[in-house]
Amino acid sequence: MTRWQALDTLQQAGVSVFVSMSPTYPTMDEDDFHELLSYFRALGEVVVFHEPINPRGANFQQCLTAAKEAGYDDVVDKLQQMQDSHQYWVEYALEQLNTVQQVATRFDGLEVHSWPDDELVRSTSGQLRSKLKAMQQAVSPESFSECDADASPEQSELARDSDSIQHLI
Repeated sequence: MTRWQALDTLQQAGVSVFVSMSPTYPTMDEDDFHELLSYFRALGEVVVFHEPINPRGANFQQCLTAAKEAGYDDVVDKLQQMQDSHQYWVEYALEQLNTVQQVATRFDGLEVHSWPDDELVRSTSGQLRSKLKAMQQAVSPESFSECDADASPEQSELARDSDSIQHLI
């Protein structure tokens, strides 16, 4: 709650607020994202940076260890699946990017800037790869002046629903 109060105090003082919703976990769903984004939107005009977790590096191992120690068996199972199957991770990451962008459209004044992982981009092709590359290269929408930043069309849903994403993979 202290972080929330600090962000709220900064926003009320006119300081631009940016939030990193990263990494997101494979057990998170549309309702979880809606709840988080509604909290962020309550702060005012906010930019949210989003990245699904990827199964590489020390940070991933730290998350896996922390989940095991905390007894979050469902998270451990999903993270282990992700580590064991590249395809599982690709499908999870695409679904998360898409779901977060879809949920964000429910909130006026909330911009979500998603960060697709390089490996995710390399694991796709065609139109989907092009969309992910555009998302990676999009200029983030935070503004450091009195001028409003325009929403980036590159930062939008990949597909209308998860079935459509499966057809793009």
